[in-house]
Amino acid sequence: MNVELWEKCVTFHGHHCPGLAIGVRASLEAIKALSLDLAGADQIVCVAENESCSVDGIRVVLECTGEKGNLFFIKGGKQAFSVFNQTTGASIRLILKELPPMERDEMEAFLLNEPDATKLFYFEKPHFELPEKHN
Repeated sequence: MNVELWEKCVTFHGHHCPGLAIGVRASLEAIKALSLDLAGADQIVCVAENESCSVDGIRVVLECTGEKGNLFFIKGGKQAFSVFNQTTGASIRLILKELPPMERDEMEAFLLNEPDATKLFYFEKPHFELPEKHN
C-alpha cells in the first residue's frame, strides 16, 4: 500500500478506518482492472451502492465527486462500486466479500495489504450501462 496515498485519504476523511480502506482498495483494484489513466486522459465515473466511509476513498483515489458529476449513488446497501471508463467503454463492478471477523486495525491492514484481491472482492461487469455522454 502506498503510505502517502493512504495518508492523503485519511486526511481527507478525518480518521482511518476499515470503511475508508474498502474504498481505497476498491479504487486501486479498479485502476488495475481497467488500466485507468488518472492523469486526465480517461473520463472515470463511479456508481457507489452505499454512502459510507468507503466513498471517501473513491473521492480521493479516483477523483470522483458529485461536484464534478462523476460520482453517483444507488441505494443498494452493499459495499459495491461500478467504475466506468467513458473514454474506452471499459467497466467493472467490485463487490466486497464477507470477510472473516477481525479487530478493527487488523481488518484495515488486511484490506490495504492483502496481495490477492480476489480474497476481498468479487469482480464482475456492472448490471447497468451509463447513458451516453453528449458534449
